[in-house]
Amino acid sequence: MEFRNLDMNDLEAIIALQNAVYDALEDREVLQTLTKEEFAEIIRQGYIIGVFKGDALIATRSMYIPAAEELEHLADDAGISDKSRVIYSEITFIDSASRGRGLQTEMGRELIRRVRESGDFDHILTTVMPGNIPSLKDKFRLGFKIVKTKYKYGGKKRHVMQLNIPEENGTSGEPVKVHYTDTDWMMDNSNHYIGKSMSDEYIIYYKRN
Repeated sequence: MEFRNLDMNDLEAIIALQNAVYDALEDREVLQTLTKEEFAEIIRQGYIIGVFKGDALIATRSMYIPAAEELEHLADDAGISDKSRVIYSEITFIDSASRGRGLQTEMGRELIRRVRESGDFDHILTTVMPGNIPSLKDKFRLGFKIVKTKYKYGGKKRHVMQLNIPEENGTSGEPVKVHYTDTDWMMDNSNHYIGKSMSDEYIIYYKRN
């Protein structure tokens, strides 16, 4: 699979793909769209790739380097003090006719490889809506862990997920299976447990070391 770095010449195609994906959603709360200015900044930072079929952009995934002073910085939720070593796993769009081919995860692996090789970051952070099972499974496949479940972005319930570049999050003890809809348990216990994987409809948690 060939990935292409996207640049300012691709900006209109990125927006068009985002709009097509968003318009086709049954539950639009699962996707927080970005503005043209936000995509332009992501392009300038250099962590955005795409897959093309001929001349048509059919999939894109990106990462974003947040400013340290950004409101609701995910590093605060994850207990990370050095915000300069943090990058966010950002948005993914795949054309409806191209789904089911593993594009989302393969693009994620490629971006994580680039982040590792840069040596500039220690932590990749992201948020996921608890009911967005495809996104949860994607993040677990890539090695992310749930480190906090809380209200974000004006009262929306979100998992904060973290992938450490140098080492894994330390856990111990027996696994605790929690149904993905039991967000009350997750919010009550996220200071003491980390969600490490998903089996059927259950997230597998372990005690933090």
